Amino acid sequence: MPSAHRDPSYRGRFAPSPTGALHFGSLVAAFGSWLAARHAGGTWLVRVEDLDPPREVAGAAEAQLRALSGFGFESDGPAWRQSGRDDAYRSALDRLLADGLAFECHCSRSELAGEGGIHRQCIAGAHRSDPAIRLRVPDGCDIAFEDAVHGRIVQRVDREVGDFVLRRADGLWAYQLAVVVDDAAQGITDIVRGADLLDSTPRQILLQRAL
Repeated sequence: MPSAHRDPSYRGRFAPSPTGALHFGSLVAAFGSWLAARHAGGTWLVRVEDLDPPREVAGAAEAQLRALSGFGFESDGPAWRQSGRDDAYRSALDRLLADGLAFECHCSRSELAGEGGIHRQCIAGAHRSDPAIRLRVPDGCDIAFEDAVHGRIVQRVDREVGDFVLRRADGLWAYQLAVVVDDAAQGITDIVRGADLLDSTPRQILLQRAL
């Protein structure tokens, strides 16, 4: 391999959710992320995104790790489990709340249905004993990035997504917060993943900047 293509500082990751066996698309994403890290001479890590117990399948995480190993996709460090990262997520959320960048939201999904599910301001008089926590997305918030496959992506986050959830009303951590905190903690530099997560990237970039 030409040395010009090697970048030992490269750090990639694969982060499956333990909701069942790894399907073909997940294996393709795992292979792509593993291959990119190996091509760069960098580091490849595995992270188990076990944040949603009601959707998890017993034994799925262990089966996924065995499948990855069986295909030769060996992590360069112990697999992280997000279920054990509460303190890190709470610390990040506390910072955002203290800085006024996040807020308690008492709105229900049904109350936001008239706005297409997009939150821009709380419904007057709404009250829940278990409010969610949302990121306060500024007006006119355009986020752009370059994707190696799809090219330049631009999302108007305030109009297309709105103030998004960081901690759910049921007390569970939202994917967007956990993935940003863990990518930073693991020093991830490059991400290869399915195109179904492409529209999540601007939210994660915005949250990275906020933190």
